[in-house]
Amino acid sequence: MRLSDEQRNVIDAELGPISVTACAGSGKTATAIRRLIEVRRKMKRSRGRVVLLSFSNVAVNTFNKGFQQLASALPDDANRRLVEVDTLDGFFTQHVLRPHAYRTMTATKAAYLVAGSEPFLSNYQYWPGGDARPLPVKDFKVGMEDGNLFFFVDTHTGPEQLITWKAQDSVKRLGGTGAYTHELGRYWVYRTLVEQPAVLRALTARYPQILVDESQDLGTLHQAILELLIGAGATVSLIGDVNQGIFAFAGADGIFLKTYEDRHGVKPFKLTRNYRSLPPIIDIANRLCGRKDHADRAPEPGGAYFVGYKEAELPKLFDSFKARIDGLKIQHDDAVILSRSSDRAAVLAGKVSPPGQGSIAVFSEAALLRDQHGRYLESFKLVCRAVVGLLDNPPNGLSSELQGAPPEGWMLRLRRLLWRFVRDEKAGLPSSALVAKTEWHSTLVKNLRILLTAIENQFGLKAASTLGNKLAKTKLLELPLGGDVADDKEDIGLRVETVHQVKGESIGAVLYVAKKPNVQALLAGTVDEEGRIGYVAVTRARNLFWLAVPHSCLKELREDLVTAGFQELPALR
Repeated sequence: MRLSDEQRNVIDAELGPISVTACAGSGKTATAIRRLIEVRRKMKRSRGRVVLLSFSNVAVNTFNKGFQQLASALPDDANRRLVEVDTLDGFFTQHVLRPHAYRTMTATKAAYLVAGSEPFLSNYQYWPGGDARPLPVKDFKVGMEDGNLFFFVDTHTGPEQLITWKAQDSVKRLGGTGAYTHELGRYWVYRTLVEQPAVLRALTARYPQILVDESQDLGTLHQAILELLIGAGATVSLIGDVNQGIFAFAGADGIFLKTYEDRHGVKPFKLTRNYRSLPPIIDIANRLCGRKDHADRAPEPGGAYFVGYKEAELPKLFDSFKARIDGLKIQHDDAVILSRSSDRAAVLAGKVSPPGQGSIAVFSEAALLRDQHGRYLESFKLVCRAVVGLLDNPPNGLSSELQGAPPEGWMLRLRRLLWRFVRDEKAGLPSSALVAKTEWHSTLVKNLRILLTAIENQFGLKAASTLGNKLAKTKLLELPLGGDVADDKEDIGLRVETVHQVKGESIGAVLYVAKKPNVQALLAGTVDEEGRIGYVAVTRARNLFWLAVPHSCLKELREDLVTAGFQELPALR
């Protein structure tokens, strides 16, 4: 790509901390990769490493591909090995949580991740007192305010803060087993770096230069961890866009990025040229967020539109959208239908829950993932979870150990046994082409009993006494297992996602099926999270953006939509 002067200024900046505020589609990925390489070059003979951290594996894979293409700019192979890309949680898990946290947790073995469904977790609860029901520790979330840790759980009325000492006691008891959830993992990373200063010093010495992408999504605990690294001497640089901060539910409000440039010694930069979208889409984005970003692309067919819809006319809406992207020669795999919530996305995609109940539903989902999508690893993880759930008093964290890198030889042998079960449609997980209630269920139960007998003989782990109840055929139908579950790609012909799921993507054509509050929030701009979600939806689109507005509020919102820059499409026919 043609690098702008703004991008070159970021890439060539001196080694100190920098803060980069970037608009959507500004080439952040290309800029961050080149900055990564330039930082390592400026470090010369230093043995310290430079790491680029982001939030998702998709982003990390994108960065790694870009880095490999540009790595020839580094002086030698040794220096290339001193450049790394990882997720934030992956980085801290590898360097702090797994090797060192067990000492802070007072556990006798390395820390291990739990999914939340492990039976032993029911022994670890928080008792609020009075007549209130106990709260499972696996649901705890952790935040930081004014330098103090606090715990809370999400409820239907909003976050409920817990009594700190009581919550810490519950977390400590669970930590003594070595177990942690994703949320508690960050808690133990922070505690480990505070209570084991030698680990903090070693991490800072090994990684003196840290770049954080999408830093508007940093939660308060991630911020606290980065503050520890900064205090220990690490140079931390932030890249992001406060207008794309849509993870407030996780404690991310964008303030860390917004105020970072005000710190002594931090040099601010801006990226204001949008390489992604057509000018009409950028004009709307500018009006929503108050920026004055510039379009790099020349005008061409496409743009941003709104159209009214009725719930019963959704198939017509999808057909019209597909006809338009066909006319623009946009591939269907480069288009997406967006919704605000996952429940709504499931409805739009025509998806239903996997057949069955309890453990049987988990096995049915595993079979469908394997047979309809070829996703063997996800199928294996579900089978691990379900089989461990059929055992009587299995070792703590067994499911997580089997899904990861088992530390003991007998676990490796059990892992291989479960992999064979997943791959073998005859003697293991049956084919989803079989009739669910009769053929598939009876074959599954027969094969599971053989598997559980083998597990008891080889590893001494017995099946639960309630096995019959756990394997009931409730909610299975006299139809092929896969016959009642819609495949969204075959049904609608387009990908269906939530706005959160496509954050960071660049997509040829976007259809955002909104409700009235979603449209109102979008038009109100990026002052709150709901408005920023609308902004993210708009700015994913390269060539075409359609905003589907409920017909019942179309008249009320039409003038505001036109004022914002949208063009109206004819009514659906």
